[in-house]
Amino acid sequence: MTKKEWLIAAILTFVTILAWVIFDIIHIRSQVQIPTQLQIIIEPISPDFNIKSIQSTP
Repeated sequence: MTKKEWLIAAILTFVTILAWVIFDIIHIRSQVQIPTQLQIIIEPISPDFNIKSIQSTP
């Protein structure tokens, strides 16, 4: 490869990486935020389990 071909390959690589970073930033900024009401509804359940209540039932 000549110097000119290496330069073209380097420029194309740089442009590709730059486009990738820009599109990734755009994608991250456009992600949907979960509304507060929905966050309250989908809050995780407590992992603590009351074994005494199960043992007391026949």
